[in-house]
Amino acid sequence: MDNGRQGDASDRTTAGVTEADAMAVHVRRNVWKLPDGDQTLAHYAAAVREMKGRDPGDPTSWFYQAAMHKTTVTPPKPLWNGCQHGSWFFLSWHRMYLYFFERIVRATVVDLGGPADWALPFWGYDAGGTQARIPPAFRESQGGTNPLFAQRGNRVNLGQALPFQITSAASALARPKFVGEAEFGGGITPGGDSIWNRHGQIELTPHGAVHNHLGGLMKNPRTAAQDPVFWLHHANIDRLWFEWSSRPGHSNPTDLRWRDQEYRFFDADGTEAPLTGAGIEDIANQLGYTYESNVAITTPTPTPTPPLPPVPEMSMSNPNASGPTRPERRELVGASQHPVRLVGRAASVAVPIDERTVRSLGVGLGAMAAEARGRVYLSVEDIEGDESPDTVYGIYVNLPDGASEELAESRRVGNLPFFGIELAQDPRGDEHPHGLRVTVEITPLVRRLEAENAWDDHEMLVTFLPLGFTEPEGEDDPPVQIGRVSLGYT
Repeated sequence: MDNGRQGDASDRTTAGVTEADAMAVHVRRNVWKLPDGDQTLAHYAAAVREMKGRDPGDPTSWFYQAAMHKTTVTPPKPLWNGCQHGSWFFLSWHRMYLYFFERIVRATVVDLGGPADWALPFWGYDAGGTQARIPPAFRESQGGTNPLFAQRGNRVNLGQALPFQITSAASALARPKFVGEAEFGGGITPGGDSIWNRHGQIELTPHGAVHNHLGGLMKNPRTAAQDPVFWLHHANIDRLWFEWSSRPGHSNPTDLRWRDQEYRFFDADGTEAPLTGAGIEDIANQLGYTYESNVAITTPTPTPTPPLPPVPEMSMSNPNASGPTRPERRELVGASQHPVRLVGRAASVAVPIDERTVRSLGVGLGAMAAEARGRVYLSVEDIEGDESPDTVYGIYVNLPDGASEELAESRRVGNLPFFGIELAQDPRGDEHPHGLRVTVEITPLVRRLEAENAWDDHEMLVTFLPLGFTEPEGEDDPPVQIGRVSLGYT
């Protein structure tokens, strides 16, 4: 394809970037705090337009870079369809992906006469208020001339703010451990390109919730990276990881399976380059970038409860002494007896609790949760659908009819986004189709309900409520079915 450019990616140089520029620490800034007259987004738009004009076979083209996440195009080219989801590699893979993409954009900005210190901004929607709106530069088509525009759902292109339940990272940032299905970074998985079912809390909310709520290209992993706001969204997820790992007592995995896992990408000159988990933890000294600070939103939270000690994560393949310590077996103490169908409206399901199992554990779940190591988990399992809706659901436990917003928020234990549901039903390679699963810890709520004499050891009611703007009554979402809701105890 003739786009007026000379040569392919291997011929491209970044002569405008000096050695000093390459060694500099680039600062990723909050897109909503850029000063008047700042040209960061103008340079981004120009680079996106240039990259969209490159031959699709050029590894530095917009099309090729997006396909490295996922794509519908076959047969795949080198390094396509590489994204890691539902896995403890989710954060590390996307940090590497974003790093090389930013280098490609920066080189393009320089080639177009822009500054060598250009850095990708982040969309700090977790600060709430105005910042929970998609930046204006991305909203309007401008007659088809705006390279940052994409069709999106839930009126976000009209300036509708994303609800705080979707944008807040408070629950994820509060998790004490990186490794674990209900912890910050996700459970242990192999390093392949499957969609696993061991999501960390940051991958669910705000990551997956924001993807779903934006709709359009963003709600499907096969198309998400084609939307120019994808990269600002993931810069914010990366910033939240940086913030979490900077807090006292928090640490990234020391397991060599995570630290030594290598992924390959294309650099700004079109050549392949590898990175490992161990090579990306210190973003300033190893990758040459950092973040300016962001002010987090204050959200309604339940009554504080004492912190719980971490439970060791079980190895996927080797639970012996050479691997992570195997935890006590998680007991299934209750499960719903019929599926739930979600079409954009509220739905509830009862979860009977097995009295025999509870008796075998000793006493009621609420009382046991108050013990030092007792933990209670809620799992939403076998989530299936042909298409991800634009709707994200809050998960509520024992929500009374007519509850106030404050009471409802105190009973919300997590969110149910559906990002990746299409891939689970149509996996690559020899993997069989499967449903998604979301697991959240509900120990603090169970403790509180027990203290208030509001916990029933015979049955738990789980309610799914749509969050934020929804389509008018009568227009159903693409249906999603939940096979089972279960209660577990460790």
